[in-house]
Amino acid sequence: MYRIIDKRGSGKTSRLMLLAKEQDATIICSNPDAFQYKANAYGLDGIRFTSYDDYWNNPSNYCGPFLIDELDEFLKTFDARLIGYCLTPDD
Repeated sequence: MYRIIDKRGSGKTSRLMLLAKEQDATIICSNPDAFQYKANAYGLDGIRFTSYDDYWNNPSNYCGPFLIDELDEFLKTFDARLIGYCLTPDD
């Protein structure tokens, strides 16, 4: 599993888009239009974007690999009552 963990303004989004392009993956994000605009600005085409809500409402519509922008926000759209989680890093 790929993880891009870094501070704000460090290029996480561009790295995520490059990975999506390389892996032919869909990016699940909060604002697909804004992501498409950024992808165009980076000169990246052919990347698919969908919103958190569209994914949660129709998960069977999406096949193939996908990447999630801001996993915490994605989880909160599933259920706003979610207040935390734990994570075991891969060894």
